[in-house]
Amino acid sequence: MESPNNNNQTEKRKFRLYEHPWLSLLAVVVTTVVSIILASNLVMWIGLSLYSPTGEFANAMTFHILTVFFFVPVVLRLPKGKRTFGQYLDDIGLTRVQPFVRLVLLGLSCYVILALSQAAASFVYRFSEGLPITWSFVRRVFDLSGDLPPGSSSLLVSFPSIFEEAVFRGIVLTVFLGRYSERKAIIFSALGFGLMHLFNLASGRELVWVLGQVVWAFILGLFYGYLFIKTRSLLPPMIFHYLGNVFIGSLTGYMQSRASIEMQTLYGIIFSLGIVPTTLMILWTRFFSSRWLTSAVVVDSKRTIHISK
Repeated sequence: MESPNNNNQTEKRKFRLYEHPWLSLLAVVVTTVVSIILASNLVMWIGLSLYSPTGEFANAMTFHILTVFFFVPVVLRLPKGKRTFGQYLDDIGLTRVQPFVRLVLLGLSCYVILALSQAAASFVYRFSEGLPITWSFVRRVFDLSGDLPPGSSSLLVSFPSIFEEAVFRGIVLTVFLGRYSERKAIIFSALGFGLMHLFNLASGRELVWVLGQVVWAFILGLFYGYLFIKTRSLLPPMIFHYLGNVFIGSLTGYMQSRASIEMQTLYGIIFSLGIVPTTLMILWTRFFSSRWLTSAVVVDSKRTIHISK
């Protein structure tokens, strides 16, 4: 018969994935790949083309649902071990939507900063061409009709991207927060977010473009992580991510039609998705949260975080 001490030692030695952030990140990546394969086959089995708007939407929604709502909480038991489904949704910030109006306003205002930065990229590039920035050109840059129905399905196909926030901020960042400081956790989760974009090489995109995606996804991931930690809610980053995907075609259309891939990549890292908007949005989020998010109390497995005036 084993003594109680032996039982305690056995329990202490029991492996828990969420206690190993880097292994957890790898497991989430592998799980995502498996979900993509399963979803793609399911969509093709029901007769939808993966290249049609409906098929693209169905495929993305299916693999995100498999990842976020089945594999991660049930199989991997992330980000905090075995939990009820309600506890899991709270752990990843999906049910934390109060104060609703202020969280929505924060997400929207951050997107305005991004949109202005993307427009600025077009202005700077046109100036570098030696061409005038006329009122007609300004209206052309801010004309978002190209990404709206009936001429575009961007509103539909961009929607599943909100679940990337559940994966990399709600799950991955929360796991890293259990082991590292907030600053390190943000950096490490952003690194994972950036490296995931290497999979875009499989789509046939140019190497320099994909490497640029990795860089600006990492930079933008720093903002996403900061936004999540300041609010402990997925609502603002989801709103921001969705709008960013919906209208990027219109706001960067001038660059895409005239600049080389190398120049587009450089401007993306600096203006469109990288250094400039990330810096401004982090500063704005810091100000907004200290000014208007006055009563959020977040209980973490290892700490209690008070966000107050």
